[in-house]
Amino acid sequence: MGPAGTVHCTLADAAAYGVLHARGAHGEAGLLVTPAGFAALHRDWYDQGYALGWVPVEREWAGGRALTHTGSNTFWFHDLWVAPARDAVLVTATNAGYGFPGCDAAVAALVDRYLP
Repeated sequence: MGPAGTVHCTLADAAAYGVLHARGAHGEAGLLVTPAGFAALHRDWYDQGYALGWVPVEREWAGGRALTHTGSNTFWFHDLWVAPARDAVLVTATNAGYGFPGCDAAVAALVDRYLP
């Protein structure tokens, strides 16, 4: 599961990570990443629906392109969504290793409530 499965952070830190990527999608530099670096991280290099850890998708609620990343260490599961056009970051997590259904439902509820 390492190295990604051994990353541990708070929900606030995960949200801050999402904000960093939202700003990067707007062309801002962040920490040690240049705007060109963010463009490379967010690019689907081989047209396979995968962008170096992110899944880029088109969503109406996101105002166009959104980036999503899910992860699990088999004990915990998280779902992170970044919607740069809406300046929105959504984070959900659960202490269930396969928590996708619950996290996905929570993201849908957040979208309905805060990003109609």
